[in-house]
Formats: sequence, structure tokens, C-alpha cells
Amino acid sequence: MGNNSAKTLKLIIRSQIIQHLGIQMYQKPADVIAELIANAWDADAENVNVLLTDNCYDITDDGNGMTFDECQNYFLKVGRDRRSDTKTDKSSIKGRPVLGRKGIGKFAGFGIANIIEIDTISQSNGEHTCFRMDLEKIYEQDKTGTDQKIIEVVTYFKPNKGKKVQHGTNVKLMLKSNYPLDKSNLSYELGRRFLLTQQYNDFKVNVDEQPIETDISSKLEYFFPRDLTDDELKKFPGMVIRDDWAEVTFAENKIYWRIGYFENTIKEEELRGVSVFARGKLAQKPFFFDLSGGISAQNSLEYLTGQVRIDFIDTDDLDLIATERQRINLQLGVGRDIKSWGQELIKTTGSIWKARRAEARVKELEDKVGKFKDRLDKFPPSERKTVKSVLLKIANFDRLGKERFEEWCNDVLTSWETGKLRGLLEDIANSENIDSTKMLEILQEAQVLTALNIAESIKTKIVNIAELKKRVDAKDLENSIRDYIYKNPWLIHPKWESYKKETAISHIISDRGAVHLDKNGVFSGRVDLALSSGDDLLLIEFMRPGLKLDRDHLSRLNDYVSDIRVIITHETGLKIRHLSSAYVIADSRTNDMFIADKIRKYAEDNIFVLTWDSLIAQAIKQWEEHLDILKQNNYTDSRIQAL
Repeated sequence: MGNNSAKTLKLIIRSQIIQHLGIQMYQKPADVIAELIANAWDADAENVNVLLTDNCYDITDDGNGMTFDECQNYFLKVGRDRRSDTKTDKSSIKGRPVLGRKGIGKFAGFGIANIIEIDTISQSNGEHTCFRMDLEKIYEQDKTGTDQKIIEVVTYFKPNKGKKVQHGTNVKLMLKSNYPLDKSNLSYELGRRFLLTQQYNDFKVNVDEQPIETDISSKLEYFFPRDLTDDELKKFPGMVIRDDWAEVTFAENKIYWRIGYFENTIKEEELRGVSVFARGKLAQKPFFFDLSGGISAQNSLEYLTGQVRIDFIDTDDLDLIATERQRINLQLGVGRDIKSWGQELIKTTGSIWKARRAEARVKELEDKVGKFKDRLDKFPPSERKTVKSVLLKIANFDRLGKERFEEWCNDVLTSWETGKLRGLLEDIANSENIDSTKMLEILQEAQVLTALNIAESIKTKIVNIAELKKRVDAKDLENSIRDYIYKNPWLIHPKWESYKKETAISHIISDRGAVHLDKNGVFSGRVDLALSSGDDLLLIEFMRPGLKLDRDHLSRLNDYVSDIRVIITHETGLKIRHLSSAYVIADSRTNDMFIADKIRKYAEDNIFVLTWDSLIAQAIKQWEEHLDILKQNNYTDSRIQAL
């Protein structure tokens, strides 16, 4: 049993200091736990385990632990400068560089917890001490005006050599009632606050029995200096690469850096920028060394993440680190020189990133050249070179998505094919540096010209529909109308613009026609029109204007379609895989209810009936809607609005 009746501990601290040093400075669990991990490092721990329960963060280490006197004289002494007191900045056993300096990190827990319980066993003598710091009780004692706060000793065991092997410290943070326990990103956030687990093999940190996440290189598109080419390395004279870190000499000291770029913009604000570490612990949250402009690859900042190790800023002679270890002072002396160095680093890596992105986009263009190859090949060699050069310059637009990239390339090709904007496009191709605003203006004009070409094409189609209407009104010969629609299949529907006359299965169409269709002048022993696109077949049967659809013709058309579908299913070697739909175009509606019922039934099987008037009205409506959309999308262009 422990004996704590005669043991007392006192926290010697002025009123409200905890409010300033703990609660106000540390608001995130990762910041709080990082302080406890740093303590474990300084205590020569090899393993730190963080467990998350319903209302508690439980942190255990196998470090040196503390004797009762050390709890009083070291832990409960506010503002103790460990390095000054011990006359060394190395840990007692392993000789590690000590992180603790200002003696206030122990109060970080009060940023998220009301109660902090410390349970520690000393490696030196096996003494076991457990005490509890209760924020409410400390506040109550504050009201008396005393600087000495009595701390509850939960249990105490005298020195015991047999317990020395159990050395270490456990800290329980009893969360405030309204404080949420966040398990989602703790491992990741702790990994971003320490390099110790990467630099030292004898220090491990686990969260819920899993190692904290420290390696981000696998998630990056580019990782410098590792991915630098020989030519790119020349931009960093005097630099040495050591285990994926770049080592540079800075005022007779060493700085180590590594910069990465994600493929897409970084959404998490705390990941975007360069983190500065001193002695393996975060000293400056991600930032850009106060860089606000003067960078050619400004967009690169949205993709950049990095780490810089500057140990010499955490020394007795030079302490640039703020109390909460979230920022460093870069305003004067060495700090100002570090800021200038960091800004140049970001500018240089950003320019490399920009060039890499452009190369990648060019390669992407080359990989996709098949999409434009047929159109490019139609140009004479000199013109092909000019147009391709313009496409490559478009590729340099950092934020340009693949869809918009292809859209603009298509607009440029169309503008060149129609002889418009050729002079401006040649200027772009021959220019070393084209102003991005001017480039956008030209591309937007090319887009409008493409829309104009489409609009003019639609206008032509509407004129062709008017020509079909004239033939129908004149009750033209059936073959004449059929041939006209064969040349213009989009008259039935815009989506059929890609359909062409089908000849590969003409023998099947002819044979089946002889079986089911009569020869009274309406059906001529075959379907009037067969169109195909890819593996799809479309059948259309016309009745001469002036003739109405009757029962026999409708039933025979259904039988005909059924036979064709059976043959397509059996003859799997055919290019045609399915007959998607069939249409019969008759002159006027019928009052026969039997035919009306059949029409509804056949529609379920994609056999449709249209009158000539409906066909023409539908075609006009669909293309006029397409034209209206173009006008809406280009409402500022008078040329399109005038169509």
C-alpha cells in the first residue's frame, strides 16, 4: 500500500499564470500532447504510447521518471530553465539534445483538461509518486492570494530497487466536460510536429498502438531534393544531399530542408507551407517565410508543403522560438537572414515546380495527341508546328484542368481551320513570354469563334429542315425524301448526327423485308433507311406523305424489327450488336384505337411512330434549344446574339 498521508507537494505559481501559460496558449490536443512527448524525449524515453478513451488522453513513456523531490523541484517549479540548471543541453543518460527550456509546457494540458494526473516511477531509486493537479482547486487557492497551491498526492511508495525496472511516467488528461475527443487526425498531426522518430531509431511514438504518421513523401507528386535532376541541382550551389534532406551551410551553421508538392491544391491550411523544426520538434507552424509576392510561380504556394531543420535557433545565445513553439522571430539579425534564405528557397523550388508541371502537361498533350492527330495532320508541316506550339503554351497554365485544356485546344484548332485568329495564334507560337491576360483574351475569342461556327452550323441545319418541310408539303416522292434524310440523319434527332448508312448487313435487311413487307408502293421489299453508329443499328420506315398508318403495316413493322433483332443476337460475328430503336414516319394521326394501343405497346420496345409534322417540329425545337444555349453562354457577344 502506498503511504501519502505525510507527503505534500506544492505548486508555486502566481495567480492566473496558468490561464496565460496553459489555457490560452494551447487549444489543440496535438499541441498539448506534443509537449508531453517532448518531456518524454528529454527523459530519455524510448517509447511513448498515447491512448484515447471516452474522456481522457492517456500518455505513457518509459523514460527516467521522477523522484518525489524531482516532482517538487523540477516539475512543479514554474519557469525552470532545465538547460541552465543542469549546465548542459543534453539528457542525463542518452545525451540527447534537450527540447525543454522555458519550463511551462507542463501546463499545456490545462488548455483541454480540468485535471492532470501524473503517475511516475524513478529509474534512479524506484520511488513511486502519483499526484493530481485540479484546475478548479488551483483557482480556489488563487482567490486567497497565495502563490503556493497544495497539490493532491494520490499515492506514494518509498524508494524500491525492485521497481526501478518499471521506470517511466504516465499522464492522464481528464478532458473538460464540453471538450470533444478527436481521434481522427491526432496521429497525423503529431507526426507533423516531430522529426525525432525519423532521426533516431531509439524513439518511437504510438497512438492507439499504431506508429504516428511521419512520411509524407509517398503522397507527393514531387519531393525535393530527392527528385531534383542534375541540371536542377545546379540551382543550389554548395548543397549536399543526406537521406532525402538537403544540407546547406548558413553562417557557419547547418540548415536542412526538404520541400514537396502535391498534385492538387492543399485543402488543409496546417499542411500548406514550410514547417520549421529545432532539435526535432516543431518551432514554427507551416508558413512561407513571410513571402507575399515577387514569385513567378505564385500558384506553387497552394501545392507546397515542406520541413526545415534549424537547430541553432534554439540555443542559449540565440533563442528565436516563441513560448508556445508555433512561430519564430524573423524580424531582426539572424532571423531576418533566415527569412531571406527561406524566401529564395521557396522561389527556386517554385520555379522548378512550374517547369515540371509544364513538362508534365506537355507530356500529357503528347499522350493525348491522338485526340487531335487527325486534325493536326491535315495542316501543312509549318502550320502544324505553329498550332502545336500554341497548344503547348496553353499547357503552361498551372490551374488548367484536363477538361478545359482539351476544350481550349479544340477551340484553337477550330479557329485555325476556319482561318480566324491566325495572326494572333502565330504571335503566341513565336513569343517567348506571352502575357497571361492577353493569352486568356485570345483563348476566349477562340472559344467564341468556335461557338459561332457551331451556331452557324445549327442555322444551316434549320435551313435544311425547312427544305425537308417543303418536300413533305409538296408530297414529294418517297425515295427523294428518304435520300434527303439519309444525308442528314440529325433531322430525326441531334444525337444521330454520327450515324451513317449501314451496308454491312444489307443482305439481312433485304431478305427480311421480302418476308414481311408487301409491295403496295409503301414498303418496297426492304426497310427505307438503316443507319449505324459503332455497334448500334437504327431503322426508319417512311410512308409517302398523304398516306396514313394502318394495322397491317404497323404489325408487319414490329415483326420485321423482331426478326432483325433475333438475327443480330445469333450472328455474334457482326459488327452490329443491337438494334436500339426503329421509327415509322406517317403523314397523319389515326383515330383507330387498336392502332393507338399498338403504338403505345410498341413504344415500350423502342418502336416509335411520328407524323411528318411532328418530325419537323421536333427537329426545329431541338436545334433551336441548342442555339439558345449557345446564346446564353455567350450573351456578351453580339455576333452570336445576332444569329
